Amino acid sequence: MSTPTEVHLHQAEHALDITWDDGETTRFALAYLRGWCPCAHCQGHFAAKMVFQQGKDATLHHVEPVGGYAMRLHWGDGHQSGIYAFEYLRRIALGPPDDGPTNEELLG
Repeated sequence: MSTPTEVHLHQAEHALDITWDDGETTRFALAYLRGWCPCAHCQGHFAAKMVFQQGKDATLHHVEPVGGYAMRLHWGDGHQSGIYAFEYLRRIALGPPDDGPTNEELLG
């Protein structure tokens, strides 16, 4: 499992950069991360299909580590229940978890 060595928020660019222990750096659009929040409130408790959450506040205030496996993102609307496992972040860097906009589209 890859783990972050650096996390850098670019508020003006609405992006979060994560540098991983394998040397790879991933740039995420904040709207992409907020839209694909994995929490039960956003996705349901037993949802078979993930749903992109349109129109949510994608202002990121704080990133908090959760153990050695994840991070919690604190959003401008007070939402902070999503725990983004490092494995999940690496997976969604390659493409959205289901139908919805890609990271590249939202970075554009």
